[in-house]
Amino acid sequence: MRSRDLVALSMLLPVSAGAAGQVERPNILVIVCEDISPYLGCYGDPVAVSPNLDNFARESIRHTGMFTTVGVSAPSRYSLITGRYSANDGANYMRINTFDKSAEVMPPAGVKCYTEYMRRAGYYCTNNAKTDYQFKAPVAAWDEQGKKAHWKHAPKDQPFFAIFNLESTHESKIWVNGKEPLSVSPEKVILPPYYPDCPEVRHDMAVMYSNITRMDGEFQALYDQLRESDRFENTIVIFYSDNGGPIPRGKRELYDSGSRVPFMIRFPDGTGAGTVNDNLNMFVDIPATILALAGVEIPDNIQGVPMYGGKGKITKRRYVFGATDRFDEQVEKRASIRDDRYLYVRNYMPGQSLYRPNAYRLHMPMMRAMEQWRDAGKLNDIQMQWFDSKAKSEYLFDCVEDPHNVRNLAEDKRYAKVLVRMRKAFEKEWIEPYNQKWVDYTEADFTRDARPNGVKQVCEKPEVVVENGMVQVKNLRDDYSTSYRIDGGRWQLYTAPFSPENGEKIEVIFERIGYVPATVSVTL
Repeated sequence: MRSRDLVALSMLLPVSAGAAGQVERPNILVIVCEDISPYLGCYGDPVAVSPNLDNFARESIRHTGMFTTVGVSAPSRYSLITGRYSANDGANYMRINTFDKSAEVMPPAGVKCYTEYMRRAGYYCTNNAKTDYQFKAPVAAWDEQGKKAHWKHAPKDQPFFAIFNLESTHESKIWVNGKEPLSVSPEKVILPPYYPDCPEVRHDMAVMYSNITRMDGEFQALYDQLRESDRFENTIVIFYSDNGGPIPRGKRELYDSGSRVPFMIRFPDGTGAGTVNDNLNMFVDIPATILALAGVEIPDNIQGVPMYGGKGKITKRRYVFGATDRFDEQVEKRASIRDDRYLYVRNYMPGQSLYRPNAYRLHMPMMRAMEQWRDAGKLNDIQMQWFDSKAKSEYLFDCVEDPHNVRNLAEDKRYAKVLVRMRKAFEKEWIEPYNQKWVDYTEADFTRDARPNGVKQVCEKPEVVVENGMVQVKNLRDDYSTSYRIDGGRWQLYTAPFSPENGEKIEVIFERIGYVPATVSVTL
């Protein structure tokens, strides 16, 4: 069954009737790995050793058209927690606090972590454990955050939403695990055409596949915990990678090798099991989808569209988008639009090579070897494209005929009509609605706007009153997240006046992303 046969299934809201006809919301478990493109057996990779995820694919709907907007973690995680394009909000730089430790993204007023809406709807939300959102995680975002956070701690009468982050496939693990036993022989690795055939490249790719095998086992351990529990029968399970990669010309890039990621979703009643969804989707769609599946209204400031769930018609994307900017110490500026066949890339810095000598990536033996081959003049024309100092201002790739994106068609007259169409869509669908500011802005401009006069803005203090034994917050604001805790316990969302015991210390906090939070305390 292909995605076109899943139109009816995309309307699914998997809930069941509980006691007295009440609707029972589904639990949702999300398992996220790091830095992999679809290097899995279930995605047709003949080298990968991923038996557990391959089995999971038989129980799931496997997406082949899921893309991030940038092939690196922190900007991607901004989109994954807000449902917004990172370039739109000045969050497209790899850790905006790299040069200024106090810097944070300041999105438009009212933008919140989508998990806050889940909590308000009654979900117990846990994150184990990575945040890396381009801002400090508000206490309003999670019931539990950290290495000990687990859905098992959710009260039995509450549905849970839980994220687990698996770090074993991170880019750094290629050099960290370089001497560990391999699950894949370097001789069996299939090299893409943009790599030279040398021992360092083959070995590091084998390490990458071996890290994926390790992650595959970690995924199964988490899945088994759920399957052995009494929560399994009402839990949706989602798996994806936080960006593509992790090897050179993958991570950080707008090619499919950097932006296309695996995504699978398993419904507890088996809906769509073993099928493929080939619709185009993006990371901004994941929060919208999770909210829809949970039966939670999607805020207007979320820029994604739901893939499943809800009661309205599911919007199918015609295009997905991408943008790159600063990665660590290297600055580049490119943006892209892709339909189901063609990828168009606009390069705003054609005066430099597409390859940037990122110091962090140069820890990788294969990256150093590729530079050595370049300097020795041993790379062929395709392998030199990435390093060419005369980068083009436009690129057009046929992703069907050229899945490795190595043949630039932008100057081929046979594709002139395609180029014009993609240029127009790039401006109308991507730049005008979301990135007019990004095109002209630098990182310093976004930081300036977030801190007028060089000072980070501060939330006003909560006005807390106690009347007739009830604690009430008087000056509530829609653009603030409001939480409270009693005697230093767990932070809870404030939704209505509450009645604590005499002698208890009450703390109330106002938070807004990018602002300094404000807290007041009262003791009854």
